[in-house]
Amino acid sequence: MKQFLTSRRAFTLIELLVVVAIIACLVSLVMPSLAAVRQKADNLRCVSNMRQIGASVLLYVNDHDQRTPVIEPWPSQPVYSSTSGAQTMLQALTPYGVTPAVLQCPSDLKGPNYYAKEGSSYQWFPGASNQNTHAISSIFPRMNSQSMTMTKLFLMFDYSPVHSGSNYNVLYGDGHVATAN
Repeated sequence: MKQFLTSRRAFTLIELLVVVAIIACLVSLVMPSLAAVRQKADNLRCVSNMRQIGASVLLYVNDHDQRTPVIEPWPSQPVYSSTSGAQTMLQALTPYGVTPAVLQCPSDLKGPNYYAKEGSSYQWFPGASNQNTHAISSIFPRMNSQSMTMTKLFLMFDYSPVHSGSNYNVLYGDGHVATAN
């Protein structure tokens, strides 16, 4: 009698379904951590953008008699008069390396998208416009000039709290970025 040897060349439907179910379970376990990693990466990109803007502001200050640029905080609803010489952040800082990509916070683009409305995901603080960095106590006259330093002067911040709940990234006068509520 002749025996036929049968070889198994394919998976059965049950085996494929089991593998798919296992992969689905693993993906469901990994997805929440991937979202947190993506949010952290977006925040780091935002901080990096703000540091680049800070470096550009410091270059601007060196070229303009230690004065910060006059930047319109709300380009869609101007705060300054047309004769003040206020510019958008891109107009003022393009010669110092700021590009449209640097003005985009990934979390803002996914959410409220101030970049589309205002030309930047970051709002300039009007109190810092055209201020002499050597006389920053004039910005806040009620504060003791000894306690007011460039490390405490904030230049700009996120338009809205798009990072981890109610947190804003803030760019300070010395170029460092910190998170604030």
